[in-house]
Amino acid sequence: MANEIYYSGAGDYTLSATLYRTIQLLLADRASLWNHPALVYLGDLAQSSSAAIQAPQFGLDGYDEMGAVAENASTSNTALTDASDTVTIARQAIQRQMSDLAVIVNSVGLDPVRLASSMVGEAQMRFTSMVTALSANFSQSVGTSGVDMSVDDFMDAGITLDLQAVGPARIAVLHPRQIGDLKQSLRGETGPLAFVPATAEMIAAKGPGYQGMLLGVDIFSSTKVATANAAADRDGFMFARGAILWADASQPLNIPGLQEASFGKIRVGFERDEAGALTKVVGNYFVGVAEGQDLMACRIVTDA
Repeated sequence: MANEIYYSGAGDYTLSATLYRTIQLLLADRASLWNHPALVYLGDLAQSSSAAIQAPQFGLDGYDEMGAVAENASTSNTALTDASDTVTIARQAIQRQMSDLAVIVNSVGLDPVRLASSMVGEAQMRFTSMVTALSANFSQSVGTSGVDMSVDDFMDAGITLDLQAVGPARIAVLHPRQIGDLKQSLRGETGPLAFVPATAEMIAAKGPGYQGMLLGVDIFSSTKVATANAAADRDGFMFARGAILWADASQPLNIPGLQEASFGKIRVGFERDEAGALTKVVGNYFVGVAEGQDLMACRIVTDA
């Protein structure tokens, strides 16, 4: 036969490869601390007349103790100890741009609407990075620069919090390298000490990134854990509720002249460039995080 038509020789009228018609996500850490109960949420600052919110603290319920008073003697006044922490919200944003031609030929569902919904995850990851960046602010620290994390480091962080009378409900946020080194250290331990790995039910209840429990402390893994000492180390931390505060704000919709969509507290606007046949997708989120009570947290600085 002559002039056969083969796929391998079709050339101009076939694709070199057909695209699978479902978006496949690139590998990334998507575990978020957003709305985790270990963080103290101070509220929505929309229409509050301020971009900042202050959390007062008072020395009550046993902060001071009674003293002995002799019969027929009068007790003296004890001053009330107080303090406060402030969280200030600020804009976090991301923009993407897509051409009309890219939308027209798209066959995998990648369009401005999909870009808009993706911005929820992008806001979550920004929030997690903001939280983990607070570790450098905590005054208490354990671990040794350049040395792998060990069970001793984990126990030292717990003892540091014990010495400050911090309650037992604690969480450790560690980099995967730190968690790997901790598990290696656990292999050499003897006795009743045991790591309780997360089950599917636990992950569903506590969120992606939950790794399990050691010595009664929940362990959360995140690649967003900051570096320390010129990137030689990772700056993980253990803390109890009250060490980290946050607040955010709802955003107004129906802004004249703007096509927009709302994903909870995240507002996404669509901006057209007709001359360039382009659609811009811009996501905005107003959020703030701050250190709460310093002594309720302890840094764990170990080799990266």
